[in-house]
Amino acid sequence: MNLTAEVRKIGRRNFLKAAGGASALAALGTTAIVRGPARGGPVRAALIGYGKQGRMLRDCMDADLMSLVAICDIRPASDADKAASAGVRWYQDWRRLLKDERIEAVLIATPLWTHAEIATACLKAGKHVLCETAMAGDTAGCRQMMEAAQRNKRILAMGYQDYYEPLYWAAYHNIFKQGILGDVYAIEAARHSYNSGRVESEPDAVSFDPRPWGYASMEQLLNWRLYRQYSAGLMAEWGGALVSLTNWFLEAVPVAVQANGGIFSYKDGRDVDDHVYATLEYPNGRTVTLSLIQSNGLEKSYTQFMGTKGTLILGRDEALLFTKKEANHATVAMAKLNGSQAVMDASASRNEEASNHSVLAGGGSAGQGNGTAAFQQEIAGFCGAIRTGAPFRCDVAHAYDIARTCFAVNDAIQQNKRLNLQGVQAFNEPRAFDVADHWSQYA
Repeated sequence: MNLTAEVRKIGRRNFLKAAGGASALAALGTTAIVRGPARGGPVRAALIGYGKQGRMLRDCMDADLMSLVAICDIRPASDADKAASAGVRWYQDWRRLLKDERIEAVLIATPLWTHAEIATACLKAGKHVLCETAMAGDTAGCRQMMEAAQRNKRILAMGYQDYYEPLYWAAYHNIFKQGILGDVYAIEAARHSYNSGRVESEPDAVSFDPRPWGYASMEQLLNWRLYRQYSAGLMAEWGGALVSLTNWFLEAVPVAVQANGGIFSYKDGRDVDDHVYATLEYPNGRTVTLSLIQSNGLEKSYTQFMGTKGTLILGRDEALLFTKKEANHATVAMAKLNGSQAVMDASASRNEEASNHSVLAGGGSAGQGNGTAAFQQEIAGFCGAIRTGAPFRCDVAHAYDIARTCFAVNDAIQQNKRLNLQGVQAFNEPRAFDVADHWSQYA
């Protein structure tokens, strides 16, 4: 959001006051890690998919909670020998690791089109599963995964890390649920970037043959997100996280969607849209406008809840709260550069200000821009669910509702019409996120 430095300062101060202060948020961000489950020892886990996201998950594992015993990736990795020397087995075919009796749980960070097959097989083999988003490539795949989890009595968790972001958790419980915003009828959510999403090459691109693994070329493997054969487009990659937040806060799912989009900016052979605009209609007159674009990154990513009493803005590294009166002054200002040239005095032109003044800057465990705290909390929550039976914050029912909303937006673009989702059966009625995490008491 393009707000002046002074307005942002007011918004941060308001949020901290309503949320209980920085110390409370810092404690919320570290409790699950510090008081992790001890009974039964660390969860013995395998990681399938060793790309950027897979390495992120590996780096966010707390050794007291999770022990990595196996890694699987179709491409050879330079550190495979190093992993083996540390007692971590390396697999190229994920089917082989299913027979490894040491493995209790599997973390899946593979391309979307593989999720349903891999997750279902892991669940049938008696492994708990934490799968990166989106859930699957279609509703049939989602249901296949859910049914396998139920039938085999195993945990299936989906990686919507925002549910473990202390800023968002505090915003929901201490601001939204307390009625501080009044009645919220309008929500604006955006994810903007200058990034085409294309990966040009990698060191092993020349020598590796991806055809046995379902990819016609190395280019398709590297850029699977750009092709409908492997991906559900921007809605699955970006939009799902925004939908998860609005579903969570509104405690509801959309009853209708309308959308448009297209390939406007990048004529590079992709067949998924680089611009998506959607309107999600929720019960009781509430509306979410969604904007996903890859041609401009000024506003980056945010969700703005506009209520009759105030406005809450949640970004990637900060949260802002404004009263009705203050909102009238939340405007974009112009400043002088070197006494002559006029420039925008806004968040995008003041990156150093934004990064140094997030609501948890100076000691908090989240909101500092490294993006790891929520991942750490999520993995800790997954371990707690396995060891104590505590609920995972984003349960499989919510993940399914998010996925089917994303599919509906894609369908609305293709059909060029408003789609009524009333009567489309959800997996179950969304539950309110009122229950705090208590699993650590069983440690």
